[in-house]
Amino acid sequence: GLCRRLIALRRADGGGFTGVMRDAGDRTVAVMDGLKRRRDVLVEDEDLRVTLRERLDRRLFPLIARGLGFAVTEIERYVVSCYDAADEGVFHAHRDSTTFGTAHRKFACSLNLNDDFEGGDRRFPEFGAKTYRPPLGGAVVFSCALLHEATRVPAGRRYAFLPFFYDEAGAQVLADYRARVGAIAEPAA
Repeated sequence: GLCRRLIALRRADGGGFTGVMRDAGDRTVAVMDGLKRRRDVLVEDEDLRVTLRERLDRRLFPLIARGLGFAVTEIERYVVSCYDAADEGVFHAHRDSTTFGTAHRKFACSLNLNDDFEGGDRRFPEFGAKTYRPPLGGAVVFSCALLHEATRVPAGRRYAFLPFFYDEAGAQVLADYRARVGAIAEPAA
């Protein structure tokens, strides 16, 4: 039910194409390039954000602690994404923590909200050609430092919830960056 609710939110909004983060001097900015073709919408409803946080606290974060030895305390961006075959949806190989404004990110989460699409799998090119696809409602969690990609979606639409996780140490890294550049808002989706 929660997956359907997030898909409905994304469909109602339509989403917009989002860029990737790049450093420009001492600041991190969003830029549009050919690396990513995906439409995103931020979850702004506070009740829905609380519901998502409670579900992650109860179901996913204990597994991250047990399997990866990491205690998640912070979530960056509650975003619902759509990789649409009509848009040639893809996110080519990249890392998620290589800029000043993203250095705080420790783990990425790719949680599938549907399963009626082709492609859109996770691949970690430095470790071979194997791809990974969690089931509907399932997630792949991985280090933001790993080179990874979301393969092209040739048919259908892949809806996904794509937050980043970090801890108090990461929060301090982000606070230091924001203080240095005078930024107060979350990094752009």
